[in-house]
Amino acid sequence: MVAAGAAVPARTLAVDGDVAGAAATYSHWRTAPTTPPELTADTSTGMLVAAARDPARWLDGFDTVAIDHIDADGLLSVAIACRPDLVRDADTRRLLIAAAECGDFCAWHGELPYRLMLTLHAVIVAEQAAGDGWKQRSLDRVVDGLEHLIEAARAPHAERDAQVAWVVGVRERIRRGDGVALTLDGDLARVACTRRHGHVDDFLVTRRDDDLPPHAIDGLVPTTAFQLLSQRVGDRWIHQIDAPRHSWARTAQRPPVAWPDLTAMAWRLTQDDDGVRWATPPDSAKVGFTCILASVDETGNAAPSRLDPDGLAAAWRAR
Repeated sequence: MVAAGAAVPARTLAVDGDVAGAAATYSHWRTAPTTPPELTADTSTGMLVAAARDPARWLDGFDTVAIDHIDADGLLSVAIACRPDLVRDADTRRLLIAAAECGDFCAWHGELPYRLMLTLHAVIVAEQAAGDGWKQRSLDRVVDGLEHLIEAARAPHAERDAQVAWVVGVRERIRRGDGVALTLDGDLARVACTRRHGHVDDFLVTRRDDDLPPHAIDGLVPTTAFQLLSQRVGDRWIHQIDAPRHSWARTAQRPPVAWPDLTAMAWRLTQDDDGVRWATPPDSAKVGFTCILASVDETGNAAPSRLDPDGLAAAWRAR
């Protein structure tokens, strides 16, 4: 694990990020150096899976693997870089890539990849609770014991079982239109419900009864669609508009989607919306990682607006 600005040894491979001074970088981050085209993939895990097919060419020339943050894609990338034998099996390759996409893009590839993502998140959460050094301990546990973590993901587990059941249940409710309305409006996918449990967008979910879990929406809307998530609170609505979940990254299979500048739209909405401010990046990132517009209070947290989903969709079309 590399601290920000720290020097790295010679012959260091950086993965899933941008580590200054590394000899090479295999990363899908837009801010990172370009990865060799032979390894191009949507996730850093996908890049390392490609590298592991010919480790003599792509991995053996490095003595150290470095990363500057911890998440599911990063943990899997480091594990494969250190142990390319892990992905000799095609099913394992597909599973690890799918789990990385669950983590970074909130993709839904079925229950097992999602369970593996939750298992990796549980490692991170447990090591965070144990105190200083949690990042390196998380890496060590995944690199040394990924096979065991995969088996753990397959096994019954009360917290993971409940989270999977929740997401599957919300997906079914969206399909049936049972309390969650999904409509497509041009390049905007509108998802609306009455707020009961709330909605919190983060990378480390292990168990949460979220009204609009992003994994429940994936695959039910076009890949390039922006998502208007609206939760009714009394006679008002909490809104956020998310860019496609992959659009922050440099991807190969998923099409690039530019984030529109909504500054003028946010200013107009703020003038018309009593007591509510409309936030755009970077402030809107507090609401969601790919959130580009949100109704917020003075502290930047999500807040109810007097605009209904139809009104906000009309403002989007008129922007």
